[in-house]
Amino acid sequence: MTGGSAGTTTNLITLLVAALVVVRFLFRELRERKVRLRSIWIRPGILAAFTVVLIVVAFTVPRTNMAFLALACVAGAVLGVVTGMLVVRSTTFRPADERGAVLAQGNMTTVIVWIAALALRFVARFAFAGSGASPAEQVELNAGLLALVTAAFVVVALAFHRAIDRLAPGQTQTQSQTRSL
Repeated sequence: MTGGSAGTTTNLITLLVAALVVVRFLFRELRERKVRLRSIWIRPGILAAFTVVLIVVAFTVPRTNMAFLALACVAGAVLGVVTGMLVVRSTTFRPADERGAVLAQGNMTTVIVWIAALALRFVARFAFAGSGASPAEQVELNAGLLALVTAAFVVVALAFHRAIDRLAPGQTQTQSQTRSL
């Protein structure tokens, strides 16, 4: 297999995976789903751990520009907060029939926001890869993009947590409620 053929195959696989993710988001966001307090921090926690690991790895990659790494992570986190806030503003919450849970439903706006964030990641990835980015530059870019996704998921998890507290008062006791007792 030649290098060009392998590159084309890799790009096709990447696009197929992206299409599957988009379809999953369409189905997940457009139908009402039950979000439970006990599980809302799993994804943000895993993403935060991966972000930290990638930043630590960046220190071991020769010629990593620490200033650019920091800038990429801060810019990614800021864009992630904006992404998360846009998703939350377009999500409808209502009480669930279960303790410590809320029903959440997105709409086409939430789908578009998630797809735009995913597209930004692929555009940046292909732009850097196409310009012959070094391994250090790839790690710096990936850390910034992972910071974006992590921040977005943290903002969404915080909003779900607040919605559960607001829509099911007296059913759940969060740390803030426990402290006041």
